[in-house]
Amino acid sequence: MIAYDTNILIYALEGTSSWSKLAQAVIERGEQEGAILSVLAWQELMTGAVINGEGNDEKLAAILNDLSFTKFAPVSLSISKKAVALTKRYRRQVYGYDAIHIATAIEHKAKCFITNDKKLLNLSLKEIKICNL
Repeated sequence: MIAYDTNILIYALEGTSSWSKLAQAVIERGEQEGAILSVLAWQELMTGAVINGEGNDEKLAAILNDLSFTKFAPVSLSISKKAVALTKRYRRQVYGYDAIHIATAIEHKAKCFITNDKKLLNLSLKEIKICNL
């Protein structure tokens, strides 16, 4: 099982970034091996769709619901505690949604957390490997 950052979904769905093809491959890998994401990734994507106001939120929700082997995990107390511990250890390098995303990956024993966030890629975590897109 893998985990990945919200930006992977954004690149894959928009299809306009130089990262799009790589991001699509990550999502395909998640659909083959299984992927775990925080439900906050779903919220981030849907909020962006609603704010853009182009009426794409229903279409986006349908796409996300069609992901068979990508699961959106709720934020539990255990995940929240792991996120706080990451922030305590790494300070501003890992906080907020990023801490929750990584803690979710750790909680669900993902092999790696895939991102292209340079701040996160510079981390060396003992609990999970941070992998470059």
